[in-house]
Amino acid sequence: MHFITGATGNVGRQLVERLHARGAGVRALTRNPAAAALPAGVDVVAARDGSFPLDGVGAVFLNPAVVHDTVDTLLGQAIDAGVRRIVLLSSSSVLDDHPANHTGVAHRALEDRIRRTGMEWTFLRAGMFAANTRQWVASIRAGDTIRAAHTAARIAPIHEADLAAAATRALLTDSLLGTAPVLTGPDLLTQTDQAELIGAAIGATVHLEQVDPDIARKLMVEQHIPPNVAESLLRYYERTLTHPIQPTPISPETADEHPRSFREWVHDHTADFR
Repeated sequence: MHFITGATGNVGRQLVERLHARGAGVRALTRNPAAAALPAGVDVVAARDGSFPLDGVGAVFLNPAVVHDTVDTLLGQAIDAGVRRIVLLSSSSVLDDHPANHTGVAHRALEDRIRRTGMEWTFLRAGMFAANTRQWVASIRAGDTIRAAHTAARIAPIHEADLAAAATRALLTDSLLGTAPVLTGPDLLTQTDQAELIGAAIGATVHLEQVDPDIARKLMVEQHIPPNVAESLLRYYERTLTHPIQPTPISPETADEHPRSFREWVHDHTADFR
């Protein structure tokens, strides 16, 4: 049985569907099982009173963004339940050891805790999610100018489907066991490039203006991005100006798949921006 946290999120939903399609047993953790709309046959559950239903579970996909401050409880209960493997959705920000990089500090500490459990592990160190451009939705729908810092920084946004493919491989095979691959999309793009691709998909001109990082930070917080996350995102973009990203997309899980471009992500999510 595979226990999937964040089972209705960007990565989790696609991971559940992939595992289920391959005949793997899936127990899906979500806050609202009644509204999960996951495939028939998936065991959809919620954590109750700080207890995770891990009986019979052999492997866990851990998305720390949805488990929050109960991650230590989950790890302790996983050890007690005899869970053999943990696949962590980590972050490439662990490569930046600056103390202001709060996301990197937190993920690096979590990776260390998982190593100490004695369980098998894989850390999927995701680069920038293509889905992060959803923070522009309100501005684009209103026809307003997007304001962002470091607009010339070149990154390789990753499609959540590629992360789900990597997680599927890590859960069902040993090919990624004991590794911490940095995963990105296949193409380097500036934020200006991303805005233009979104505009082309929706048939509108999307205007992007570069602003001072302090202004960008304030705008991000106003969009309900936690201040520490906003700071880490800004550091990520700034760091790429001096430490260029080398795209490292995941190898295809099957022969008919390929690493998905940002253009493909926009095509899959065009309705979000209209």
